[in-house]
Amino acid sequence: MSHFTETTQVGLFSRLKNAFRGIGIGIGFIGIAVYFLFWNEGNAVRTARALAEGAGQVVSVDSAKLDPANEGQLVHINGPLSLAAPLADIALNVTGPAQAVRLERKVEQFAWIEEKQSTTETKLGGGQEKTTQYTYRMDWTDAPASGAKFRLPEGHLNPPLPIKSKVIRQPEGTIGAFSVNDEISDLGGATPMQLTVAQAEDITDALSLDHAPKLVAGQLVTSNDITAPQLGDLRVSYQASTIDAASVVGVQRSGALVPYTAQNGREIYLVEGGYKTADEMFQTAVRVNTFKTWMLRIGLMVLLFLGFKALFGVVDVIASILPFLGWITASVTSLISLALTLVVGGTTMAIAWVYFRPFLALAILAVALGGAGFTAYRLRKSAPKTPETPQTP
Repeated sequence: MSHFTETTQVGLFSRLKNAFRGIGIGIGFIGIAVYFLFWNEGNAVRTARALAEGAGQVVSVDSAKLDPANEGQLVHINGPLSLAAPLADIALNVTGPAQAVRLERKVEQFAWIEEKQSTTETKLGGGQEKTTQYTYRMDWTDAPASGAKFRLPEGHLNPPLPIKSKVIRQPEGTIGAFSVNDEISDLGGATPMQLTVAQAEDITDALSLDHAPKLVAGQLVTSNDITAPQLGDLRVSYQASTIDAASVVGVQRSGALVPYTAQNGREIYLVEGGYKTADEMFQTAVRVNTFKTWMLRIGLMVLLFLGFKALFGVVDVIASILPFLGWITASVTSLISLALTLVVGGTTMAIAWVYFRPFLALAILAVALGGAGFTAYRLRKSAPKTPETPQTP
């Protein structure tokens, strides 16, 4: 392990220049966030309507036989999953388990890794001093950098990786009389696959290794001494995702299940491992849609906040001429940015709801206004009356 420390100075005018550039970036962030917040609400509504439409039409059928009467209809099946052939990593001549829908090759190299940690201190007059400490250590990694772009490349270059990690997927499968598409490859959880001695020999030949590797806990390791690996040593392992049975919802067409296109153009094709009912599958799809919608909302609100914060960058820089004042100003502009984020983001989503769900939005608004009016009425009725002062003749 080695260390390298670098200190740089950034003057006030350079910081102001960057802050003015940041205004354009902030405007871009705000525009992108507002657009996709609106789009996200519409996307959630369209997906929810398509799922509701599909749930109202789907018919559960026996997967063992094809019924011509269901041709072109949205059907639900479940049953044992059959695969044409086991998955194989042709490059290294490794074959996965019989029921593997996904085979993951992981190649790690014992290589140099660069880590950096920076601290910034604002000086009197608005300048900043940035101190960055670079740490170089060797460890196992499946994404080794060449080292040429390290801050200190001398003595920290990594040899090229002879082969990279890869995911191999099943292109299709069959459930009874029905064929299903490659979405089955997304099923199952990956579990470690133990390599055999024969497979280790095949990998050795494929990689043209100059010495026999070792099998350690089902992984192939090229180190001469596994307790003291050297730069460039490799570690090859596999994981497999196996599925014995699956459930699918799709349109029956010529012996295959294909995506269903709802009236609004949204496609539905549901796949789950195991034996699931149609209701369970649609309920899962609704939960996934809700989760994705909320995750995107949160991400876009963060982007909106960063956009507003960038607009105040010039103010923060000017105030930092006096460091204590800069800290106070940065806190204030952060609160203002948060308030603007809530107002603009919330308004955008509200407008989207009115646009995509006008009746529901109006109903919620009516309930809210009615509740506010009733509360105001009750407060006025319960307020103590001010006694009248008798007038003096």
